[in-house]
Amino acid sequence: MKTAMLIVGVQNDFCTGGAREIVGGERVAAPLSCVASAIDHGNGLVVVSREWHAPDSHYFLGWGGTLPPYCVAGTRGAAFPPSLTLSRRTRIVYRSTDPEEGDSAFHATDRTGATLAELLDEGGAEELFVGGLPTETAVRATVLDALRRGYRVVVIQDGVAARDPVLGREVLGSLRLAGARVMGSGEAIMTLYSRGDVRIG
Repeated sequence: MKTAMLIVGVQNDFCTGGAREIVGGERVAAPLSCVASAIDHGNGLVVVSREWHAPDSHYFLGWGGTLPPYCVAGTRGAAFPPSLTLSRRTRIVYRSTDPEEGDSAFHATDRTGATLAELLDEGGAEELFVGGLPTETAVRATVLDALRRGYRVVVIQDGVAARDPVLGREVLGSLRLAGARVMGSGEAIMTLYSRGDVRIG
């Protein structure tokens, strides 16, 4: 089975001290980096979705909206935290849409205009390992979207974090009921090795 990795919203503005902080959100970067490295070593596709907003977006405060500016294109807040390590083969897609239109990473496109779905199809992905920030919005929407599109989905439990931990646990339970599997990064990597998706040497 062709497995791809999808990392959603692991950016400074969603980490401790950011404009839309999730306290401790930066802790998801290390386990996600490990799973992404394993998939990359097995020649699997790794895609990172990042929010990338114009400073004068109509949904920001001061421009007619209600949200504080966050993940503004080219700023530190939109950058990846240092602990997120990615290979040169990693594909990056950008989501610049109004959050009211949906939080799914499937709204994102790369610099050429290719959608996330097109990149996954090009890579032959059948299964997605997903992690990122926040659990209750972007991760939830992306996982449900992927399931609707027919992908098998594994959520990396130590690779997600929520603003409200209780709600985060409830969301993981609802994603299980929807058909996703939930497992830790160590189990995910061992699964890849046991299936022969990753080979040593």
